[in-house]
Amino acid sequence: MNKDKTCIIIGAGMLGLCSALEFLKRGYQVTLVDQDDPGLGATFGNAGFIATELVDPLSTWGTIKRAPALLTQRHGALAIPAANLGNSLPWMLRFALAARPGQVAHAREALAWINRQAVPAWQRILADEQLSGHLVASHYLRVWEHASGQAAAAEEAEFYQKWGIEARLIGKEETASLEPALRETVHHSVMLPYAHRLQDPYWLAQALFAAFQQRGGTFVKHAASRITAEGGQVRVSAGRDILAQQALVCAGAYSARLLRQFGVSIPLMAERGYHLHLPQTRGLLQGPICSADRNVFISQLDSGLRIVGFSELGGLDLPPQAARFTSLRHHLSGLLPQTQAALPAAEEWMGRRPTLPDSLPVIDTHPHHPNIGFAFGHQHMGITLAAISAQLISQKMSTGATPKELSPYAVTRFKLAGSFA
Repeated sequence: MNKDKTCIIIGAGMLGLCSALEFLKRGYQVTLVDQDDPGLGATFGNAGFIATELVDPLSTWGTIKRAPALLTQRHGALAIPAANLGNSLPWMLRFALAARPGQVAHAREALAWINRQAVPAWQRILADEQLSGHLVASHYLRVWEHASGQAAAAEEAEFYQKWGIEARLIGKEETASLEPALRETVHHSVMLPYAHRLQDPYWLAQALFAAFQQRGGTFVKHAASRITAEGGQVRVSAGRDILAQQALVCAGAYSARLLRQFGVSIPLMAERGYHLHLPQTRGLLQGPICSADRNVFISQLDSGLRIVGFSELGGLDLPPQAARFTSLRHHLSGLLPQTQAALPAAEEWMGRRPTLPDSLPVIDTHPHHPNIGFAFGHQHMGITLAAISAQLISQKMSTGATPKELSPYAVTRFKLAGSFA
């Protein structure tokens, strides 16, 4: 380890932990800063699925057409709390502009490029830390409950194949042979045979943090309140001032609030998601499933069964909305009636996804201060892209090289309001 190479990483979620390990392996002294214990943010409640098939951005014309129904249905998947409507409207305008065909095509290419590297990146970092058992090979099913959805399923399978993702439409019997628990509720599905999931995202976060400490990393449990660039160094205020040659901001949905304090304006929405976790429900499913009808994701983790759902433009500060948990219970009992007895004891959780209007993350350095890096805005793909994003940003910050493939994730695609003072 080189005492002349120092880096502060703000954010101890999965991306921050992976980034901390990447910098340590490059010979840096690393200080990891977070107001919470590692892995207790959005990482904790994630479904644990490596969603490399998500090459479609959230912002498409199809999404916009479905939005009114999703907003008005009693158990619809989209919500905009009135208390955050003022903040949501400008973001939704940007979201709509990102649904233009040229923008969608650009986002698809960028997502496909980075997604192809996601699993190999996870395999590398886990092998380095002797944690490979945390990544589990699995099938993945997108399921439909009614025959009327067959055309949509066939179209979806064709879309995956176009992007080099093996997928095929299967009927009720083959679906039930893979997932017997779905025999009475699912009519057909699209099956992806080569998927991966984590045993449990929080378990992995704890294991990565232990590896970080074993490699000599330092953890400061305090909110980072200010970042300044001065004399070729970076000063981070986190209870005390910490100086380093470089700093990386990967604080998830809180990144934009932190960046505003030093003059950088980013249209980052805290898009809130909810989950129910049934710790006593083990082995009900053989692999992750996503309901095309209900817009919920159900994952059989080693720690129990988890249902994850909702896109709630709720911002950072509102309390959880109880109606969302009611809707998750409705959907889980409808799709998997075997869970009804366990639902009263389900654990409830709400977290904040960092979502940008064009669905692409920021993986970049400040245009005027290249020793300050950014890695955030991964929307529903924070776990999927944590390892590869950490690899890309650590390489960029340690070498100064910027491969042309990183241009879609540039921070300069948004207007910068000033610079570091």
